[in-house]
Amino acid sequence: KLKAFISRDFESKGRVEVDRVFFYGNIPSNAEVSSVEPRPALGMINFEMSWNENGSLRQAFGTAASKLYLPIVVAKTVIRNNEPFTAENCSLKEREVSAFRMTGYYDKTETLKSLRARGYITPGTVISYNHTQTPYLVNSGESIELIKDSPTVKISIRAKALENGREDQWIRVENLSTKKVIQARVVQQG
Repeated sequence: KLKAFISRDFESKGRVEVDRVFFYGNIPSNAEVSSVEPRPALGMINFEMSWNENGSLRQAFGTAASKLYLPIVVAKTVIRNNEPFTAENCSLKEREVSAFRMTGYYDKTETLKSLRARGYITPGTVISYNHTQTPYLVNSGESIELIKDSPTVKISIRAKALENGREDQWIRVENLSTKKVIQARVVQQG
């Protein structure tokens, strides 16, 4: 009954296992689960069972370990920093997910198509939010257009990016004409 109650939290998204169930006293077969904490019920949980016995309400309390197994994205090969996620380097594998409640995980490979790897990821590693980053719009060494825009005038010159940059980041750029290094905000690719 405890497993069925917990399974409702996950709407049949994966396989639920409950083990290390501990409680004090005897719980009859007609007892119903009246509460489970925390919700969703992952990891170590506390539960309450209740039943009627000779016209009075009886209760028992206990603890258990609740595990949810889902197909989540796992690295198949080494994935290097800023490398895109592809079908060749990652795939869905069933894993127990309670350990990833804080770091997160991806359950769809399509979600990763617009992201890049952050750091060095070894084979078998579950891809968490900490392993992903948005791609750079400007790469170090790339020739870019530097624009100064005001209500009365718009100036555009060629420059060289001295750092990688994502949208709204400030990076150092070098004016190719004057060789002067200035700060510029990345607004779009190039």
